[in-house]
Amino acid sequence: MQVDINKIVSKFNLNDIEEKILVYVIENIKDIKKLGVRGLAEKHYTSTTTIMNLAKKLGYSGFLDMYYNLNFMLKNKNEYILKSNNKYSGIDLDELLSLISYKDVEKFITLLKDNKNEVIYTLGQGFSIGIVQYITKKLVGLGFKCIYSDSYESYDVNPIKGKILITISKSGETDFLIKNGISAKNNGIKLISFTGDSENTLGKISDINFKIYDMHTMDDRNKLSNSFFPNILMLFEFLIGEYLEKIE
Repeated sequence: MQVDINKIVSKFNLNDIEEKILVYVIENIKDIKKLGVRGLAEKHYTSTTTIMNLAKKLGYSGFLDMYYNLNFMLKNKNEYILKSNNKYSGIDLDELLSLISYKDVEKFITLLKDNKNEVIYTLGQGFSIGIVQYITKKLVGLGFKCIYSDSYESYDVNPIKGKILITISKSGETDFLIKNGISAKNNGIKLISFTGDSENTLGKISDINFKIYDMHTMDDRNKLSNSFFPNILMLFEFLIGEYLEKIE
């Protein structure tokens, strides 16, 4: 998937050709110095002046200054990834995925691929709502028809023919989520849940259940510090990363 530099484009008022050139530079930074300003211009059927103007728009003195600065920023991040053998900075993937079967990851990817143009519901309560909203926005940004709905009718009637429901519950025993999950399944909606690591009702009724280690299982009101909710965000980013690799 092509790198998204929308905010940079907006900030520096880049035109279409400048955006394409910058994306190419970022994705091929190792080859840019050898390619040179003339080669880069030829690849994009434009003039060296366009390249120089791009560099100056971004605050650099010229092509080489732009190259060295971008290379430094990208190299530092890539070296960290190589050293840790992990493309997710600061995350221990082995620990994060210790309770998860890769078959479930593959099932998740297949569901997304098969329902790219279908409605996906999201649902949560309490602390889960913020995480669910993030997931909703992430999927919308990727082009999915994803909506948050806490209306029982969405699942009991399914008027807009949703195909997937994604929900989160630390305990997996939240009545509201279980009730809506059962209704969703009765209407042919696939249920994907993220829950704590204890055996729970929501996990049992789900088509795919991703379990995350819960540091404080008995802390129902989530008063103690806990990595559970942050780890759901990281797990979802991992799942999306796997999905994007499969569709390239």
